[in-house]
Amino acid sequence: MAAIIASIAAFVLIGTTFYALGCAIRARDKEKREVALDAVILEFKPRQRQQAHSRRG
Repeated sequence: MAAIIASIAAFVLIGTTFYALGCAIRARDKEKREVALDAVILEFKPRQRQQAHSRRG
């Protein structure tokens, strides 16, 4: 009986570990996408401002 409980506990621990790794990978990918999006936004903002200044005079 103790062996069965120990094996179930081991499977739960392994499953929890893989779940945590999956969550960490998803969070890292989401952060990379946000950083890439921020870089694109920052790249285009100065160009929009330059066009606005050239129209004014």
